[in-house]
Amino acid sequence: MPMFSKNALQKLSENNGWVGWVFFLDLIDGLSLTMSYFLSKTVTLQYPDKEKWVPYPRNRGHHLLRKNNDGSNRCVACELCAKICPCECIKVVPYEDEQGERRPLVYDVDTSRCLFCGLCEDACPVEAIALGQLYEFSSYTRQGLMADKEKLLTIPGKTETGGYVVRAKLKTGTDVRVEAQEDTGYHWWDRIRRRRQVKDAA
Repeated sequence: MPMFSKNALQKLSENNGWVGWVFFLDLIDGLSLTMSYFLSKTVTLQYPDKEKWVPYPRNRGHHLLRKNNDGSNRCVACELCAKICPCECIKVVPYEDEQGERRPLVYDVDTSRCLFCGLCEDACPVEAIALGQLYEFSSYTRQGLMADKEKLLTIPGKTETGGYVVRAKLKTGTDVRVEAQEDTGYHWWDRIRRRRQVKDAA
């Protein structure tokens, strides 16, 4: 049995490195943290049945087209997003509407080829296209991963906050999706058991 307590040995190891090496203080410290996680309550996200994670606003998810205040499409069909796209997954066909303004007749995005780099979002002069927070999209066919103008206009926009878990419910009707049932929730990081000095540093 050592004649010093653990705290005393840690103080000694700060001044004398050999003390910590002789008494394996780093090993004991690591094993104590591992055992504390082993005996603590687990933190499990109940996805997709009961919970859902809301990404941060900076997340690059599925594309979306923003609308003006009057509900019209904000896109002016300048085709800068299609020109700057490195994988050429955006197709824009412009036309002039009744007011003589340039609008997109066709706006297709092939998400199966997209790199989600965000260059289209940066190049847009009117901030019409954005990479949103929708991450639940999949298909058995490549055609199902094609998003046209009508679909891009119906995808919800970004939330002001994110990074939290909300209550949700799994819908398995014609379209399988997980619908959030509240606007705010808890941050999963706050439920993880951490060392005291890590909490103080944060």
